Amino acid sequence: KMAQYADSAAAPAPKKLKVLNSVLYSRICQFVNGYHGLAIDCELELRNRYFPHVDPKALTCILQAELFHRARGQHWKHDQRGKMLLKAYEDQKDMYDNALLIRMACAEGMNPVALCRLLLQEKFHVRLRSHISRLLKHPHLIEDARLAAAVQQCLVSDNQEGPITDLRRRLIGEEYELQLKTMAKAAGIHFYDEQDLRRMGYDKTPDIKMIVPFLYKGAVINWIESKANFGDPKSHKYNIQQQLQSYCNRFGPGMIIYWFGYLEETPLLPDNKIGITVLVDFPAKEDLVLMDLGQEE
Repeated sequence: KMAQYADSAAAPAPKKLKVLNSVLYSRICQFVNGYHGLAIDCELELRNRYFPHVDPKALTCILQAELFHRARGQHWKHDQRGKMLLKAYEDQKDMYDNALLIRMACAEGMNPVALCRLLLQEKFHVRLRSHISRLLKHPHLIEDARLAAAVQQCLVSDNQEGPITDLRRRLIGEEYELQLKTMAKAAGIHFYDEQDLRRMGYDKTPDIKMIVPFLYKGAVINWIESKANFGDPKSHKYNIQQQLQSYCNRFGPGMIIYWFGYLEETPLLPDNKIGITVLVDFPAKEDLVLMDLGQEE
């Protein structure tokens, strides 16, 4: 029995899914769109209860994308209700603790920070987004102490918007760019990074551009773009339009890595035929063919 226990303890945990089929992806999206409550709680339910076999970072990205599209569609509706929402807050603020805004956000189907932004605009008659962002970044500057405390509560309860979330996403993006460079160096690839390319006068630049191209399963790779995100077809097409097409035009064919997974149809899109290879991780060394820069003619 002890030997059996030791064997089971040593067995590696099964790898969680990063490449999703359309049926599973649709189920995740349906759960997100049918969930009533805070996004931060929805994320925990997705990860721990309903889809524990899916990579948690993939679930986080799918949640983020679905809520972003939903918020864009409802933006005008919430803007028109700003005065009413401020009145609702003012009428109830003495009856509740600092969680009143979070309760209101749940009832309205809004992100807590989006609700804060709306209330601050109405209460202080501020329309410049930069001024509102400053108050969200430094809630102690809000003159109404009770509202300041409620805003602070919203900032730590919102995993979709706000300065804390923005910082977290930026750090994750930088972490995976660094991982890409580390793995490329370990594979023996010589490259320029974004700073090198900007010094050379390029404006739109991939994360790394090969000094000498390499082959991946027979395909020529001139550049690699790192995305700490999930590659659904809609976001991938947007990335092609905004970035990848110009890289292909300027540098030739290249590669994009979606570290947190993608929908299985994303690499098969006809849009990739301009010279884009889609991967979920850095390519395996046995799939690479590098030119030996030290070899003599």
